[in-house]
Amino acid sequence: MTSVDLVRNLINHDMNYTTHDYPKEYPLRTTVAEIDLAVLRANFRAIRARAGNVEAMPVVKADAYGHGIVPCAEALMQEGATMLGVAFAAEAEPLRTDMRIPYETPIAVVTPPFPHGAAEYCRLNLEFCAASLETMRVFSAEAARTGRTLNAHLTIDTGMHRDGIQPHEALEFMRSVEHLPNLTIHGICTHFATSDEADKSYFQFQLQRFRDTIQTLRDAGFDFRYIHAANSGAIADARNEATFTLIRPGIALYGYNPSHEFSSPLDLKPVMALKTSIISLRRLAAGEPVSYGRRYTTLRETTIATIPIGYADGLRRNLTEKLRVMIGGQYFPVVGTICMDQCMVDIGDAPFSVGEMVQLLGSQKSAFAEIEEIHIDADDWAQQLRTIPYEILTGITARVPRIYFTS
Repeated sequence: MTSVDLVRNLINHDMNYTTHDYPKEYPLRTTVAEIDLAVLRANFRAIRARAGNVEAMPVVKADAYGHGIVPCAEALMQEGATMLGVAFAAEAEPLRTDMRIPYETPIAVVTPPFPHGAAEYCRLNLEFCAASLETMRVFSAEAARTGRTLNAHLTIDTGMHRDGIQPHEALEFMRSVEHLPNLTIHGICTHFATSDEADKSYFQFQLQRFRDTIQTLRDAGFDFRYIHAANSGAIADARNEATFTLIRPGIALYGYNPSHEFSSPLDLKPVMALKTSIISLRRLAAGEPVSYGRRYTTLRETTIATIPIGYADGLRRNLTEKLRVMIGGQYFPVVGTICMDQCMVDIGDAPFSVGEMVQLLGSQKSAFAEIEEIHIDADDWAQQLRTIPYEILTGITARVPRIYFTS
């Protein structure tokens, strides 16, 4: 089966795809990331249910954690998201220019801006973190000049020590900015440093500081429409005590609990599957080296399959000698040094042909009767690399076409 035949088979039979789902370069590449928007929606519903169905700001920064910002944002808004969260103003540009996302959709930038960003925030009508008097004054002036009214979220540093103002400065800050024209601080937020850890002592410390700050501001006459602190870890393990009026789920949307320390993890499924196909086969005798540096030598006569994916696609080179793939419902090891564009798989005596689908992330029906399904997910890679699924997912590069479907 050729690569083109493989694509036609996928389109016509396996996934009920339509041709408009495919990027222009496909089927010139058979290495693709399949994004199941139905799973994304189901994860969002499960997250909101755990949080008591409060309003939600799904975080779609970093191209929706590598899943594609516009299709994911559209699906999440259709599921009832209140607003979208991005890390930088530039990430909002595709959301404001794509017709699939209504222009009035609230978009909050969760990293505090520089004063010189005022014009872009006004142009794109973005909500921002209020954490600097200088920035507030510049943004107010630019908003007045352009006829905008910008919304902001007072950002409190309760112990993460990354962004925001100190709790004891919050009241003075609010009094200094409350009369600035064309600005409305309608939210207050903080960020937890340890919400995904079993030891909740520091989490509780931050949570109490945040509550105390809110109460101090309320006593002085300041109230907020949106109060938010809960990231994926707080949603999964805080029993609703930190959900307030708005939640900010991130990694959980895409199918991963942020750690393994939860007593009651969220019921989630990975949204992304990563697939490619065999492009060549060669039969080697025992004792033959494979790939750069001859780090692997065949132990027996075997077949080596080459697949067109490498570290330029996000298949990290440090996974060399640690990675396996799924072909035909079985696991097979990737052998030899992972290259920039390709890597090799030892398939033994399996009778696979060029064009056979190879799966690196996702699940397959098992070839063995005693096992229903086999699977590999980003957490498996992360454990091998001593990192986290966040880094794996966001590391799947733009060179890999994303294909969207609803299962």
